[in-house]
Amino acid sequence: MRQKPSLFTLVLWIALAGCAVGIVLLAPGALDAYGDLTLEQNATPTPTADIRSVLLVTVDPANTPAPTAQVLKPGVKGDEVTRMQTKLKELGYYTGEVDGQYGQGTAQAVKLFQAQQGLTADGLAGTDTLTALYGGAAQTYIPTPSPSPTPSMLSKGDQGDAVRSLQQRLKDLGYYAGSVDGDYGGGTQEAVRLFQSQNDLEVDGVCGSATMAAVFASNAPPVTVTPTPDPASLPILVNRDHPVSVDYKPDDLVLLRNALPASLVYVKGSEIEGDKTAVAALQEMFEAAQADGITGFQISAGYRSYAYQEELFNKQVAAYLEDGRTKSSAISATRQTVADPGTSEHHTGLAFDITVADTIFKGTKQQIWLHKNCWDYGFIVRYQEGKEAITGFVAEAWHIRYVGVTHSTVMRDRNWCLEEYLEAMGGAV
Repeated sequence: MRQKPSLFTLVLWIALAGCAVGIVLLAPGALDAYGDLTLEQNATPTPTADIRSVLLVTVDPANTPAPTAQVLKPGVKGDEVTRMQTKLKELGYYTGEVDGQYGQGTAQAVKLFQAQQGLTADGLAGTDTLTALYGGAAQTYIPTPSPSPTPSMLSKGDQGDAVRSLQQRLKDLGYYAGSVDGDYGGGTQEAVRLFQSQNDLEVDGVCGSATMAAVFASNAPPVTVTPTPDPASLPILVNRDHPVSVDYKPDDLVLLRNALPASLVYVKGSEIEGDKTAVAALQEMFEAAQADGITGFQISAGYRSYAYQEELFNKQVAAYLEDGRTKSSAISATRQTVADPGTSEHHTGLAFDITVADTIFKGTKQQIWLHKNCWDYGFIVRYQEGKEAITGFVAEAWHIRYVGVTHSTVMRDRNWCLEEYLEAMGGAV
């Protein structure tokens, strides 16, 4: 038996039928409206802008606005910093990491570059700095050498550039006439002494802070003496024609055993004395000999008083008398080797007898070194061979006399004994 459709089904079918009827009735109008729209679009063109009334502006290529200049400085980061660091590193100014960060290391590198290029060294990389950096004329870094410390004191035995500068300065001022060799020897010491004596400084031959400052001062005075020594400052002459008085005694005598190290020289007598300046020169001379490998020196005599010289003289005369000589012959023979009281150089405290223990001094390595080098320390070989007629004494290889380097070097170079030198210099002979 067929089942009857439900009420809902009947309503649904009726609605669908109504929609179909509406479509059929509206379709012709819709087609006509679409046709009209298409025709209108084809007949109306797309609108464009009308620029006939707009002012035409032409850009002047010669007046192109410049971009705002960028200043790189500490705290800035980025590619421009990286590029700058790379260039600074290539030129040797920057040694840090190329990280694009403008830190203190980068700022210091910029300062170095600016200083070397003659720019304001402020560590800020502005237009001038960057232009110079990337330009073809950028210079590589030239390190400034660290200055060597200047010694505060120079003295005999020192060597080096500081001594060389001192010698050159003293030479420029006229105090020094030797070689500028950087060796603080007797000549340099004598020049320092001369400078000190003329400029109210302590005369010790040591270039301490006060002397150093005075020597290198811009207004340091030149030497005031002429190349020819003043006769008043010439070495003292003591001989038969120029004796000293019976009560003569020099100042500033020192005991040699107290003043001279035993490691340098043996002083034969505990009471042997000498002039303080001369003894200081002796020490310097023996130190130089030791540096050259020459040792074994002995000092047999130094200062002698008038009374002691008289004793020595009379003792030698007595010895000749015992040999059967007449008194006049004994005195004449004695005077060849022993000075009359008052006529001996030993009275000055400036003369010394240098020997070698238990041997004849002449011909030893010590005698050879002494005769070659003593002049550089202010000493002379007082009684030389070939000068007997002038000095009045036979040659004595062991007898040296301090006169100062200013005089001794001239006497050496001209082969003069003391009498010849004083005569040439206008002194009393």
